[in-house]
Amino acid sequence: MSKKLKVYLAGQSNEQEGNWKEPFKKLTRFDFHDWEFDSDQTSPDTFFPDDMKGIQHADIMVANPGIAPSEGTWIEIGYFYGLHVEKPGDFCDRLIIIWSGNRNPKWSIEFVKKTGIVVATAEEALEQLELIAPKR
Repeated sequence: MSKKLKVYLAGQSNEQEGNWKEPFKKLTRFDFHDWEFDSDQTSPDTFFPDDMKGIQHADIMVANPGIAPSEGTWIEIGYFYGLHVEKPGDFCDRLIIIWSGNRNPKWSIEFVKKTGIVVATAEEALEQLELIAPKR
């Protein structure tokens, strides 16, 4: 039996974004790291290193920054991106970012699209995860 791919679920909490993570967790062929449960949320002294370790060991990231500022999510995305490209400016086919049509600023989407796969909904992210997983 082959090793399960590790997927880091970055971004907004399940509660804030309509339980967006639940359909992903039903996929049994993946091992998911969800910061809400897999990182010690006691304080930044515990969750920051736990989150970074989860990202470091992930094969794929699905990130949902929602429409909030989401500074932590963008740090997570940047760290994952840096670990999974050969050189700055490369496209990362292991990175899926959910970009809601309500997210601002609108101009930044063109920048974000340079980094990885950008979709509009969690359902589209789920489809993309299924598409890229056989490549690994």
